Order: sequence, then C-alpha cells, then structure tokens
Amino acid sequence: MATPIPSKPITMDSLTPLTQPSFAPFGKVIECTLKPSTTTLPTSLPTFYNAVSANQETALKFIDVTQLRNGYDAAPSNVPARVTMNMFSCFPRPMRSPNPIDLPVEVKILERHPYTTQTFIPLGVGRETQGMYLVVVAPTLPATGKSPFERMGPPDLSKVRKFWAHGGQAVTYGAGTWHMPMAVVGEERMDFVVVQYANGVAEEDCQEVRLVPPVQEKL
Repeated sequence: MATPIPSKPITMDSLTPLTQPSFAPFGKVIECTLKPSTTTLPTSLPTFYNAVSANQETALKFIDVTQLRNGYDAAPSNVPARVTMNMFSCFPRPMRSPNPIDLPVEVKILERHPYTTQTFIPLGVGRETQGMYLVVVAPTLPATGKSPFERMGPPDLSKVRKFWAHGGQAVTYGAGTWHMPMAVVGEERMDFVVVQYANGVAEEDCQEVRLVPPVQEKL
C-alpha cells in the first residue's frame, strides 16, 4: 500500500529530453546513436559503449550497455531474489498538442525498488516514430528513523527531474531510485520488456508513496 505524503501533484512543466549526462545520478540511458541510414558496418567504429565488430563483421556489439544489480542480500527477509522479465503494454495518455511540454499528466504516485535496478526496454518503436514516454525521478532524503515512512528514506520532492524519452531509448533506474510509474504519451501504445530482480516480498520488491494535497490549517 502506498504511503501518503503531503504534496501538490507533480506537473509536467520543465520537461527536458532524456540524455545520459542529465540522467546519470539516477541510472542509465541505453540508445544507439547510429543514423537510421547506416546499413553496413562503419569503417570507423563508434566509441560509445566500447563498440566492437561481431558476427563476421556483419554487426556491431556494444559492450556492457547497462548493469543489472541485485542487492537483496541486504533485504530484511533474507528471501533470495531471481531475475524476472515481464512485459508491460502501456496505453497512451492524451496530449493537448504536439509540444512535449504541454502534457495533462500529473504525478500522484512515486515508486522505487530498493534492492534492484529496473530496466525498461521499448519494443517495436524507434527514434523516427511518434512513441514517447515520460521519465520522472527524485533523489532520496536521508532516513531519520522517526517513523516507518521516514526510515524508508522518502523522495526529495524539491529535486524532482522530469524527462521525455523516445522509443529508441531504453532506461535503467538505479536501485532505490524514486520514479513515476511508466507513462506513455502521444498516439501509440508502447510495449516494454522490464528486467529486474524480485523475491516476491511485496515491501522489498516495490515501495510506493502517494502524493496527497497538504492539509490546510483553519484560521
């Protein structure tokens, strides 16, 4: 069950394109920057992801594009985790205009997976399509130990970052990174394969906070 936290809903102003430098504090962006017109092995290999020639020089292999982390050895239950691969079909939320900053989306839930990374890999779409999804993240405040909620390290809502990503980008959320559940915008459904560890203990696999309107003091 999501823990309520007093806050106004997070709106989608100040959206910026998802890039690895801007997202680095929260995880990893996975994308191929080769032009769509590149249909043969380049004579000069790209430097990103330590690319090497593969498959009898008919492919490029990009090495170690992201890392899957398992931190369940620190979980209180001591229940071991295994790698899971699930698929999510995410249906688009309407846009008021083609402008990606003009979105009627409010963030009312943030979640995190405290002991595992989580990678979203879009299927069947690319940079040239209309597919677009939102990546909203927040750092974690220090745990204070005053209450169960504060001991979990709540999100720092003063430092929320908001990005838009296209279908040619996959994203890995670092373990413990607070993030908005997947939201697709535009006209197309987007399907994602999601890779993470899980042990089946609900509060160790996923923790949620629900943003509720602050209580107004009566005068």
